[in-house]
Amino acid sequence: MPSKKSHFTLLMWGLFISQTGLGQLLQPGFNKAEYIETLKINQKVHIALSKWTNPSDVPDPQDYNFLYRSPVVAFDNIWDLWVHKTKPLAVVSVQGSIQTEASFLANLYAAMIPAKGELQLDKNFKFTYTLSNNPNAAVHVGWFVAMAYLSKTLKPKIDSCYKAGIKDFILTGHSQGGGITFLLNAYLENLKAEKKLPPDIRFKTYCSAGPKPGNLSFAYDYENMTQGGWAYNVVNTADWVPDVPFTVQTVDDFTAVNPFRGAKAIIKKQKFPKNIALKHVYKQMSKPSFKAQKNYQKYLGKMVSLAVKKQIPDFITPQYYNSNYYVRTGNTIVLMPDEEYFKLYNNNPDNPNIWQHHLPKQYLYLIEKMK
Repeated sequence: MPSKKSHFTLLMWGLFISQTGLGQLLQPGFNKAEYIETLKINQKVHIALSKWTNPSDVPDPQDYNFLYRSPVVAFDNIWDLWVHKTKPLAVVSVQGSIQTEASFLANLYAAMIPAKGELQLDKNFKFTYTLSNNPNAAVHVGWFVAMAYLSKTLKPKIDSCYKAGIKDFILTGHSQGGGITFLLNAYLENLKAEKKLPPDIRFKTYCSAGPKPGNLSFAYDYENMTQGGWAYNVVNTADWVPDVPFTVQTVDDFTAVNPFRGAKAIIKKQKFPKNIALKHVYKQMSKPSFKAQKNYQKYLGKMVSLAVKKQIPDFITPQYYNSNYYVRTGNTIVLMPDEEYFKLYNNNPDNPNIWQHHLPKQYLYLIEKMK
């Protein structure tokens, strides 16, 4: 339940805005100071990873006050609401992976589902959604399920903020939180398009160390939706998390008009024995990727869903999309480590600390050096 303090704070914002007449504040384009504040907030949401980090690694946010933390849902997911100290501006921060089996289960549940549809996620939760209107767009099912459950408390809070006069929202998440935030951003923008959110709400997104959230069709639609400087993913090139999930591309993942989809028909028209030789070559080239895609869906979809049912007892397994063509998504801000960085953070592949380049501490170090 929201605290009396949160209701009071939003009421004060309503009075403040009615007296000052402030309009919307967010501007397009990457803003280093904005990103640094989100990184500090993400450190607060992203529970410390045992011996590899501690809360003091990153300073506290300077410009925002904590207002609300959601209940824990799905794969141990939460989101936080922070409000600017002097401006009608709010930050929605989605927690990244934490050290629980449930949290990493969300990452492993890496089959794809269509980016538009209706899913009965449990016996009491039917989720109708649009992340893209492209019928070929598909997204990571684990992070989608997390986003769907988080939306139960998120949308009412956005509505409350709006009634209090807050129309500008920064969406952010680090690591798994970044993967979920891609999908959340797309979901909220489509709610605006469907007139289920007010048209003058403005979202600006800073994913941080975000992995690949969906396929190329989703990426195209997302980038078109947020073009003009309204969404970014900040990545450290030494960090392995933006590389995942690993991707499998088949000929079915190409756009409709291309020479590869129609290759079989073209080969049939060739004269003997050329057609036999080309058919053999085509099979040798295409079959491994189709086999890999089927195994991907079998192991990281159907088999992992058995563990998901244990975590979410009434979970109803969705119909998967027959693709695992994951791609990098969004406008990417690249952080390039230098010699000084690698003196601080070991890049030896035998280093047991797999988070050595991934945590907000390393990202803060690199972004502060960026001009």
